[in-house]
Amino acid sequence: MLESFQLIDIIIIIGICQGVFLSFTLQKIENNNRKANTILSSLIVIATLMLIGRFIFFRYLTAIVFQWSLVGDTILFIFGPLVYIYVRRLLFKIDESYFLPWTHFLPALLFLVATWIYVIFYTPAEYYVLFQEGKLTLFFNIVSILAMLLNSSYLVASFILIKRFRVSKKLVFSFDQGPISYLIYFLIAIGLCVLAWILSYANYKLFDEFFKYIDYNTVWVAIPIFIYVIGYFSLRQPELFRIPIEKENKPSKERLSLSDSNLLKEKLDTLMKNDKIFLQSDLTLVNISERLKTSTNNVSWLLNNIYETTFYDFVNNYRVKEFIRKVERREHLQHTILALSFDVGFNSKSTFNKAFKINMHETPSSYIKNLRAA
Repeated sequence: MLESFQLIDIIIIIGICQGVFLSFTLQKIENNNRKANTILSSLIVIATLMLIGRFIFFRYLTAIVFQWSLVGDTILFIFGPLVYIYVRRLLFKIDESYFLPWTHFLPALLFLVATWIYVIFYTPAEYYVLFQEGKLTLFFNIVSILAMLLNSSYLVASFILIKRFRVSKKLVFSFDQGPISYLIYFLIAIGLCVLAWILSYANYKLFDEFFKYIDYNTVWVAIPIFIYVIGYFSLRQPELFRIPIEKENKPSKERLSLSDSNLLKEKLDTLMKNDKIFLQSDLTLVNISERLKTSTNNVSWLLNNIYETTFYDFVNNYRVKEFIRKVERREHLQHTILALSFDVGFNSKSTFNKAFKINMHETPSSYIKNLRAA
């Protein structure tokens, strides 16, 4: 048996082993975001079960296995909704117990009912005859297309969630959110699985398997990719699985009077220039509001309407100016540019470079080089 193993079998076995390992270890991380990780573990279990099912189906195929494999396909209708739930729970702390309405799982329930009809009323031999005679072809086509469409729609909805968060985070945070990059890779990995599924189906149904490298095995290579992405980030950046992200606070339409806005502006300018609160790398709108003894809505309104900027850009503008002051004092000769950027409140090189270029219209290294030349 071992001598007949192919490369696809080895990839699947490794994926199964890692899937079993991750599904248990994610729940053992101390102080983790358990409610989001419970969904993530469920997704990994589903992916692992799909790999196990594929391995058994092609190596130990009998009439009974063939018939019952139809019931296992129910998980295809559960995967998409769980992905969306996980993304939402991880991004928004207020939604850490979020769950979709039961109607989103209705396709899975209907499919399960349909499959049990074939299991209860037909013997394995009779079911196989139905398949051989092509009497199940229409059913399989409808199920496959519907499952692909549903999973694709939940994937798109998850990307929209990330886009909404990335746009609105500037109203609340002064720093980039770590889980965003992880979630993008996570969804891309799932997208590869769905894409492989669509391409293999189209190659079989429309092109009569004209493209020999795009077949059913393509799907089973893509699924381990999803598991490997989780494994990579769980080891490289375990904090992503511990820290739930605060939900963005949208500014209200509330307006401040002229005197109130001027007073609040004066207090905010003092807080930034004298207290230099922007040096706090994890500064949020809530921190500022508490120091000013006002609401987050008032501060948001002030930034949007008086300063005409976002909280994110407002704070980083002060950080860039503080960095320039350090360079003018020639502190960059004793410290690296990255070290100075951390000193002024930035928490990553990419965030600093982006903010500096927006404010100064050139890179930090170019600015220092031009300063020397002058």
